[in-house]
Parts: sequence; C-alpha cells; structure tokens
Amino acid sequence: MKRPIIGVLAKQSAPRQDDLVHRMDLVDEIRMMVLKHGGNLIMLTPTEMTFDFNQSDLGDDKILSDEEKQLLYQQIDLCDGIILQGGDYSCSYEVEAARYAIDKDIPLIGICAGFNNILRALGSNIYEDKTRKHSSRSLTYRHPIKIYNDNLLHTIIGKNDYEVNSLHEMIADEQRVKGYAKICACSEDGLIESFTLEDKKFVLAMKWHPELMADDEGANNIFVSFINACKS
Repeated sequence: MKRPIIGVLAKQSAPRQDDLVHRMDLVDEIRMMVLKHGGNLIMLTPTEMTFDFNQSDLGDDKILSDEEKQLLYQQIDLCDGIILQGGDYSCSYEVEAARYAIDKDIPLIGICAGFNNILRALGSNIYEDKTRKHSSRSLTYRHPIKIYNDNLLHTIIGKNDYEVNSLHEMIADEQRVKGYAKICACSEDGLIESFTLEDKKFVLAMKWHPELMADDEGANNIFVSFINACKS
C-alpha cells in the first residue's frame, strides 16, 4: 500500500542575533515517528508574504490575504494528513491550516502549540500559565493525566491512567474546550490535556509531546492510529 503523505506545518525559528537568513523548523522526532510508522513526510511552509512572523504563543492578529490562504490550501491538498507542531510561537497560518483541515476532514494532530491552534480554529483560545509549573525541559519528566472513557484517545491508549511530559506555558481549562470539542483527558489540576472532534475522521489535540516519548507504547500508537486514518 502506498505510504500516506503527512504534511507538517513549519515553525518559525527563534531569531538569532546578527543572522542574515530566516529559517523554518521541523521537529526531527516527529519526522522519525512518521517514517517509523509508515508515512512519508513533507514540510508545509508559511505563505505569509513577509518575514515579520509572530513571536508569541498568546495569539497572532495578522490576517492572511486571499492569495496567502489559497497558497496554503494548495499545500495542504497535497497531503493525506496534517501535523501541527509544538513551539514557542504561533502564527495565523497555523490556525488557518487547522481550520481548513477540519473543514476538509483531513486527519489532523495538534501537539502542544498545535493544540492551541486547533482550539483557536474552533473559535476558542488558551491562556498563559504564569506559574510555569507545566513547563519541564527534562526528557525523563512525566506527570499523570486522567483519560476519560469513550473517546479517540482512550481507544488509542487503552487505559484511564497515563503519564506524559509537559513542556508548555499555555493552558486551557474545561470552559475553554467544552462546547467546542470533546474533552479526552485532563491533568491532576483539572487542565485540559487532550481533545478530539467526534464527527471527523481523525482530529486529536494534545498538550504533551508524544514524539519525545519514543519508548512509550501509547505514544507510538498515537502515530500508528493517525497514519492508519490517513490511509483510509
């Protein structure tokens, strides 16, 4: 069977002092997970006609032109599935990509900032966790979450108690997700860790980074299930 094409939205690199060029990033661990589990990967580039990208994950007020939107849609139409990466910044083109993928029922994963941008595409938003207690750069750090029954994540993971990493400072509570999507999991302090759209082929948003949990069966199963959905 032909390997599905998975498009990953490029993220703006952090500005470097005295650097003469602009760069776009793709998380290599995502590339490895996609290739490992049967997909081919391409990077989807921003279509904004400027180098002046947003440098915050609190939101982006830039409005894409019709031409910029059409160029973005043409890239997405090449793909069988879309991944929105995590990162420190979020831009309007990521929200628009999420909105278009949902509208066209293209399988979609949102990781960390990708979670935020899917939520924005649905009409809600996140807010800043000024305590920073959910931000740990340790590769070994895990914290417990509760996965509810009868949702896509529970079908994939197969259990209610699960442990995930935590590298984010933007959060969403139940009020910001309920009514927009089906909540899949929450942290011990009641923050939303995952949500899905039940009327779509595959939409899964996660606050954690499964690509950084390559030795975990559940993390691998997330990519397996996503890529299988991209084949159908």
